[in-house]
Amino acid sequence: MTEATPAPTQPAALDFPLVRRTGYLLNKAGSILMEDAERALMAQGMRLRYFYVLAALESDLSLSQQDLSRLLHLDPTTMVALIDEMERAGHVERRRNPSDRRRYILRLTDGGREALERAGQAVDAVERDFLSAVPAEDRDRLRSLLGDLLADRWPRVVACE
Repeated sequence: MTEATPAPTQPAALDFPLVRRTGYLLNKAGSILMEDAERALMAQGMRLRYFYVLAALESDLSLSQQDLSRLLHLDPTTMVALIDEMERAGHVERRRNPSDRRRYILRLTDGGREALERAGQAVDAVERDFLSAVPAEDRDRLRSLLGDLLADRWPRVVACE
């Protein structure tokens, strides 16, 4: 009498009910990606939210601290402290808004552009590594689908390519 070879067991995660929930999977994937990006940026002495502000200011939009606070979902008090830090580092400058003297428009300095370039390369590498199991055309499609999902949920200044 021969013994049957036991079937390989499936990883426990496959039996985990939340893997059938798209929201959970999106959240989990995003969390892992952001943790990896945070580690890569910390090696440069930068935090992820600092990078987000630099990247947001790369555009030619006239963004204020309040605009960035809403766009990036950061507490206004946190945003003020972050912009103060960025200004001290020589990465951002505040300019009076000519149409509303009570507000400031934020601009990247040359040093801020250089910091963004270095940080962007690190984040690009993390994203490439994270998404490496997905074919390039599917990565583009994923970005497009996420843009579609977020299209009416973010202010109009945010657009996914």
